[in-house]
Amino acid sequence: MRSTTKLMKNWQFTGPDGKTAAVNLPHTWNNIDGQDGGNDYWRGTCTYTTQFAAPAYDAETQQVWLQFEGVNASARVTLNGQEIMRHDGGYSTFRAEVTGLLAEENELTVAVDNSKNDRVYPQKADFTFYGGLYRDVNLIIVPASHFELGYCGTSGIKVTPIVNLETKSAALTVETWQNGEEVTVTVDGQSKTVPSVDGYAKAEFTIENVHLWDGVDDPYLYTATATLPSGDRVSTRFGCRNYKIDPQKGFILNGRSYPLRGGARHQDCKGVGNALTREHHKQDMEIIRELGANTLRLAHYQHAQEFYDLCDENGIIQGVKAKVYSDT
Repeated sequence: MRSTTKLMKNWQFTGPDGKTAAVNLPHTWNNIDGQDGGNDYWRGTCTYTTQFAAPAYDAETQQVWLQFEGVNASARVTLNGQEIMRHDGGYSTFRAEVTGLLAEENELTVAVDNSKNDRVYPQKADFTFYGGLYRDVNLIIVPASHFELGYCGTSGIKVTPIVNLETKSAALTVETWQNGEEVTVTVDGQSKTVPSVDGYAKAEFTIENVHLWDGVDDPYLYTATATLPSGDRVSTRFGCRNYKIDPQKGFILNGRSYPLRGGARHQDCKGVGNALTREHHKQDMEIIRELGANTLRLAHYQHAQEFYDLCDENGIIQGVKAKVYSDT
């Protein structure tokens, strides 16, 4: 089984003025100057440092990984004086294995750079490139045989549903990435054990009398769970829906016209910048639902996973953008 420890409190932050202060995460140094409209907010490198005790784990049978869910925009990560990784890209999750680097007491330092550069996109936009450790930092303990934490920052499981409205069924493909030899996948009371070939496995299912994810009226979600013999387990929720875009009728959801009404959303809050807590995400969703919206454009980057989850739970269609071509 895997376990997660959050490293959110008791960080020392050395900011643009060179002074060091105690902060908790999430944090950005542009929460004020990045919102005052002057377009002159400070961009450069600041440093975060924290100390933590090593978690209890068995080095013979387990691994420990360090996970960052969002650091804007470039990060240089040092553990106990040794650089363990660099990451460019301000909106994606990244991880590093630290099993053999841990001491009883540890010092973690992250140099964060949001300066103008020619290597990290976006390079220019009409929104603030907030600098900081603005999402969660975690220690994750997994069995030696586990779903891959090094695979593109993903959870290691992906579900693709294809709905047939005539037969009221859904064909599912569940893909997983792991270093184990076989995987057991469970969906809607059905289980299959499939081999892992070169770290990849695929299981296929059919759900009869499928309960459709039907927008704000009925945002029903299924759960797919994948388990390894080591006990490591991952899961993901998903909706089964059929959609298309018609040049005359617009957006069609599950066979009926479904006009899309909504707006665009940034991960941004007054006085907070992009360092949003889960409560901030929930408050945004409450406002969106109060407005009567059923769709959102999540501009312009990867948003926090918890907000994608809130969209799924509340029946919000995300990021629909298309050009419609006609022969006439």
